[in-house]
Amino acid sequence: MKYSVAHLENGLKKSIKKDNDADDGLEGYPGYGIRHLQSLLLALAVFSGYLQRVNLAVTIVAITNIKLNDTTAEDENVANVPIYSWNSEVRGYILSAFFVGYLITNFPAAVIGVHLSNKRLLFFTFFVNGILNVLTPFLIEFEYSGSNQLLKNLVDAAGVGNWRALIIFRAIQGILQAFMFPTLHSISARWAPPHERSQLVGFIMSGIPFGTMFTLAGSGVIASTYGWPSVFYSSGAVGILWAIIWLVLGSDNPAHCSFISTNERDYIHKYIPENSVEGKKKVPWASLLTSWPVWAIVISHTGHNWGFWLLLSEMPTFIHEVLGFNIKSDGFTSALPYLVMWLLQFPVMYIADELVKRRILSISFSRKLWNTIGMWGTSISLVVLGYLDHDKKMAILFYITSVAVGCCVNVGFNINHMDLTPNYAGILMGMSNGFAATGGLGGPLIVAYLVKDMKSVLQWRMVFFVGAAITFFSNLFFLIFGSGKTRSWNDKKLELSTQ
Repeated sequence: MKYSVAHLENGLKKSIKKDNDADDGLEGYPGYGIRHLQSLLLALAVFSGYLQRVNLAVTIVAITNIKLNDTTAEDENVANVPIYSWNSEVRGYILSAFFVGYLITNFPAAVIGVHLSNKRLLFFTFFVNGILNVLTPFLIEFEYSGSNQLLKNLVDAAGVGNWRALIIFRAIQGILQAFMFPTLHSISARWAPPHERSQLVGFIMSGIPFGTMFTLAGSGVIASTYGWPSVFYSSGAVGILWAIIWLVLGSDNPAHCSFISTNERDYIHKYIPENSVEGKKKVPWASLLTSWPVWAIVISHTGHNWGFWLLLSEMPTFIHEVLGFNIKSDGFTSALPYLVMWLLQFPVMYIADELVKRRILSISFSRKLWNTIGMWGTSISLVVLGYLDHDKKMAILFYITSVAVGCCVNVGFNINHMDLTPNYAGILMGMSNGFAATGGLGGPLIVAYLVKDMKSVLQWRMVFFVGAAITFFSNLFFLIFGSGKTRSWNDKKLELSTQ
């Protein structure tokens, strides 16, 4: 089938009209229930996950001497902990290492989630990841003092500050965190009725800016006051604590929850039939991999992550080197956009659900509208940001805008997995999130390749242009090929996996 601008316009017009994206007679369940508790717990999971994922983006400024020359000198900072002069190339490898593990494991994690309890997978991965975070400073600072020459040679080979070992450690953490979003989507597909999806799942995704904001705002202060190891100790402890709470209160689905009321369980199953997400169904691989709306999610997710992680992992360095903020103000300045993003998320997800409930917008049009606001808003802001090095106030304003509007994708492609296929939402999330991990991997590598002089505005401008282009065209693909309708193969159980 050929697609054109005319096809796009017709598709958008049709999706405004009443269609079968939503059921007739949508009814809300009065008051808050256990589904809201599950949403809160999963939002805290994302918060905890991003504490551990983002901490290094700010803390690496405290761990290293950010200088233009490539030295290997070691010094002491104000908190009497070692700092290391890792050059920009080494820092790029370290920041990318998490996403190497994350990239290669996302899809296998989703497949594993089909056969095992998602609740237990979340507990295990978060608990172990918390322990690894606590151990990170010991790994970096470790010095072998024994007499075994082989072990001494291995430790020496790790380099000054054990940066090679840190790369391996971060890759392992990425492998564990790869289970987070596929399992979250599988659980959410069982708890969130379609007409409450923007609010319940949008609230879960609000853990992304909240965790990011908390890490960026606090890490610089903690590192400069108590030493950079404290950042890893605190984020690791939060992950361990969450895992224990989740083990007690979390549940895979309403049918397995021991403290949900019968009324609420029946209400959820009215819109999400119990047998629609239960059982070990064969995954319809052929249909899934040849579906244009599926690839629209994958492309959009990937493009968004390139922009998101470029801003998240590299802006602290840009703010420090080009705009000239010190490490304490770096954290607060870097966190401000995520505070705005977090606050903006709540009215966005409420409005998105209300427009669907009142049949003003179909699910298809709603997903595309909010996705466009989020991704093209970021794209435009990135381009403008590259020209504002001499105006710090405007630079910070457009930095805030570029990040904050990104909350709109959480009611765009980021919940579209559950629209297309509630039964295989985890599989689809593992697929899209696996491709999207290239954004976290590629952002630091692009900076390492294009930015040789950390104070060069022209070199940073090229980085922003690359991020803007990727974000723009990936959303264009979503506009053309995306959909909010459940696929026919969602309920097929038999031959599809062998087609």
